[in-house]
Amino acid sequence: MRTLAAVGSALALWACSSDQATPRCSTDSECGSGRVCDTGTCKAASVRSIGEACASDATCSVGSVCATALPGGLCTYTCAGDTCPTGAVCTDLRASGSGIVCSHACTSAADCRSGYTCCPGFGACVPAASCPAKDRPASADLGNVCPPAGCAAGEICGSGPEFPGGACTSACNPADQSTCPSGSSCVSTSTGSFCFVSCSGTCANAQLTCAGGLCRAPNAPPACAPTGAAPTPVQGGVAGPTGDPGCTDAQATPPRPVAFQTEAKGTNPVGTQISITVPRGTGSMSIYSQGVNVPITSVKLNGNIDIPNSVVPTLLKDPSGAQLFDDLPAPPPDASGLPIFYAGFSPFTGTMTLPNTSFFLEHTSMQGGIAPGIWKFTVNDFAQECTQVSNCTGGGVTDSYDIQAYFKPGVAPATGTVDFAFYFVGGPVTYAAAPTSAAFAKMLGSLAQIFSNAGICIGKVTLYDVPGWVKSSTVLSGSINADNQKPCGPLSRLLMLSAPGNQVNIFLVNGFQNASGSPINTVGVDGTIPGPSGVGGTPSSGAAANGSDLVVTAGCGTGFSPRTCGPDAVAYIVAHEAGHFMGLYHTTERTGDQFDPVADTKKCECTSCAPTLPTKGNCAANRPSGPPTDMLDSYCVSAASVPQCGGGDNLMFWLLGDHSMATLSPQQGQVMRANPVVR
Repeated sequence: MRTLAAVGSALALWACSSDQATPRCSTDSECGSGRVCDTGTCKAASVRSIGEACASDATCSVGSVCATALPGGLCTYTCAGDTCPTGAVCTDLRASGSGIVCSHACTSAADCRSGYTCCPGFGACVPAASCPAKDRPASADLGNVCPPAGCAAGEICGSGPEFPGGACTSACNPADQSTCPSGSSCVSTSTGSFCFVSCSGTCANAQLTCAGGLCRAPNAPPACAPTGAAPTPVQGGVAGPTGDPGCTDAQATPPRPVAFQTEAKGTNPVGTQISITVPRGTGSMSIYSQGVNVPITSVKLNGNIDIPNSVVPTLLKDPSGAQLFDDLPAPPPDASGLPIFYAGFSPFTGTMTLPNTSFFLEHTSMQGGIAPGIWKFTVNDFAQECTQVSNCTGGGVTDSYDIQAYFKPGVAPATGTVDFAFYFVGGPVTYAAAPTSAAFAKMLGSLAQIFSNAGICIGKVTLYDVPGWVKSSTVLSGSINADNQKPCGPLSRLLMLSAPGNQVNIFLVNGFQNASGSPINTVGVDGTIPGPSGVGGTPSSGAAANGSDLVVTAGCGTGFSPRTCGPDAVAYIVAHEAGHFMGLYHTTERTGDQFDPVADTKKCECTSCAPTLPTKGNCAANRPSGPPTDMLDSYCVSAASVPQCGGGDNLMFWLLGDHSMATLSPQQGQVMRANPVVR
């Protein structure tokens, strides 16, 4: 589930991790005639619409959910990266405690339901408390430390990362700058759209700095206009220790510092229940588990299948006590209706980041964040699970992990910025040559263009060389053994070289091989899904990408062509693996019977989309006696079939093939921007 293969014989890495929550529909057949399963809820087949009153998702049209916190309930969906239907306007209501949602367009009060006002600042029906005033005069309080008596009328005391120490501000609409007082500008930030006072030098509030003509927090995320422009890379020197530090699978790395404010829970054995306090306004939460003493490196399924001992929190409960995730029951093929999805190997180090399913993504956006309060989960790995099932041997309950939780404030906006670090292990472009390499620059430009489709700008790009002991090791500098999933396997050892900081770490290698040393068509492998954002130096802190085609430029033109242009192909591989790091799964897995947990990507089910017999008869769902059918991208690009067989052109399709064009859906972009690696 975290391996990208090229056309030909391919390696797919499968997981025994799974999830389950309150039973919800996963297929249309469960809903009856004329009804469809939409993100876990049976609904009448309908055209997507917004604005209706509702008590639950079942009342809303397909593609919409119920924002129960808004007056009378509002059928809508998040427009952070998605477009609203005709007659609706995208409104950022995060400053008043809601989300970024589509609201009914209006010109007068008569156009709005009870409980809503026609807000001139939005041209839409919103609760009165969410309506910013227009054409206000300059404010003496705006941008200053909140006074004891409170800010001026129409202003609020802003808090959080955008307003260190608290500062007066106003909610506003970036599409209508008249919703800010004179002398200020409206900016969409990580926690909402707010007015920031203009400046040309110093700011009256010493907690703020003058940047880009506005008084902002010193660590405010950079403005992002995703144009596809690539930054100039900088060199960071040699990554990692000068001498080989050695490695032991049971204790591969000590606990690593996290680049975010965290709630640290210390070392805990498997089976321990952990409680964490989620702050109000948290847009995404990550549970980071780092091995401390893990003597069990693998378990055996059905007597002969070795599975890496992966860490995964389980029995996750929200503050109401509702259980959102259990790792033992098998998930449905389409998990978009589940609160949480987690699949893939994560030996020794693992991170669960949510929201990552359509159901939870939409509801988090509707309510302005995940539920605040006390969440609980149990420290867990496959070794412990092995003791709870009958078809597994080699398990145990002796492993222990360092547990930390970190929180990203605010519902992910429509744009964000991500930094990259590249490590030159192998391939035709060296660390010394990369800054002036036209091929490497072409790759970065294509990478930036791919990410612009998800509303993401490429920020700082840092280049690193690897130590001499790595270059002299044929195991680490040659083709990487993709079959070795142990914490001290070659891929894991490379990822341990990743530098501290919050960036996507990409190791450019010469290629991949299987356990017997034979070359394979795998072109990229992630440490795990999602990666441990903000944590360097672990066996999962990044991904490896085959950079051997980087200088093959004969087939390059003005457009994007990963099948003929080497730099474009490498950019595609890097973007695919970075997508995994940010929490995306394959739209359709290799055998066409498992799909990603977002509802707006196209699926390609083998039994419906594979060619006629015998290919279709060999689908994995039909339990063939021999190898199951591989779903090629050519099977998955037909919009005319019923059901539609799509996704072959998506960045996260399992195979890099002739139809690969790196497309991304709105919800895929939302999952990526919700990840802590995006600021």
